[in-house]
Amino acid sequence: MSLLNLAKQLAENDLFGMARPALGNFISLMTQRPNRGSPFYILWITTYGCNRKCLHCDWVWSRTSKEDLARELNAEEQLMLVDQIAKTNTWGVTISGGEPLMLPKIGDILHGLKKAGKRVNLCSNGVLLPRFAQEFHKIKLDSITVSMDSFRPAEHDHMRGVPGSFTKTMAGIEAVRSLRGTAKTPRLVIKAVLSANNFREMAQWVEFFQPYADAVEFQPIQNNLVHQIKEGEDALLFKPEHEAEFRVLMTDLAKRWPSFQSPYYQRMADFIFRPGELFDSGEFRCLFLSSFFLEINPYGAVGSCPGHYVLGNVREKSIQEIWHSLETCEYQKKLRSKDNRCLCWTYNSFLNLYLLPLYKRSPWIKDP
Repeated sequence: MSLLNLAKQLAENDLFGMARPALGNFISLMTQRPNRGSPFYILWITTYGCNRKCLHCDWVWSRTSKEDLARELNAEEQLMLVDQIAKTNTWGVTISGGEPLMLPKIGDILHGLKKAGKRVNLCSNGVLLPRFAQEFHKIKLDSITVSMDSFRPAEHDHMRGVPGSFTKTMAGIEAVRSLRGTAKTPRLVIKAVLSANNFREMAQWVEFFQPYADAVEFQPIQNNLVHQIKEGEDALLFKPEHEAEFRVLMTDLAKRWPSFQSPYYQRMADFIFRPGELFDSGEFRCLFLSSFFLEINPYGAVGSCPGHYVLGNVREKSIQEIWHSLETCEYQKKLRSKDNRCLCWTYNSFLNLYLLPLYKRSPWIKDP
């Protein structure tokens, strides 16, 4: 993605609303001092409960016992958290799971965030979307990311572990599309998990889903400190012998569709097959997630990095208190350190490439 295209996207996505939290986070990053503003973006994993049993997902299998689900924030606590977020200058919020549409108060959660002026993205498997399409249209939800495991119904159902999943999800997508009109709100994104089983069909994915969505995105399967695939599903992981073919296919994808020319896709093969070289070359540091991003899990625990919930709990402290604390600042420094070799690859990862040259020039940083 060129800087010009990046600037256009920023303008389309409320540049002025983004500027205040982004600037405060950037100053904290460059000075290594506690942030006095608000997190630029919040990912709220509202529940580990789900109505599907995806083969590549560890959460359904490890965090959905009756005891685990009972520990999650109850409906009243969830709405209190909405009020907390509303009082921050945070620009955007992603509501995820598990399956967030299973929550009794999901409509109130999304409406409360939109009423507070936040840009809200919903991540869902899409099965329950027909039930909520009218409501989401009414509150002007900004975007919906629908996860799909294949454009082939039988394969998608197999990966989801529930027959009929493909048909129900496509019905959900159509229910949203039928209400959008010319404004195309909410924006519809299809996100696929790339694995050793399906990467050869990337172009077919895009061709199939383009008529139904505004964008098709790929997220590589990961097995690291943050993400763990279900035990026994190692065959989904990429092998060294896949690298050459993967790189050719990714190059062809970028030639056909400009959206795949971004650094996120250009460097994806490096992440999958040569992660150590990303560190050793000095081309990767965890800057954006550690400095601009806050994640909240279903128990109210907070982290600056996906899966590392060590900063506090919203049942005990507010988001702002956690974000402003010296402990959070010190942990963010740890994540940015050369010693931190945990690498995950998300759609935000490419922002590190723009931040890194500036980070290295900061006079406050001793280990650039």
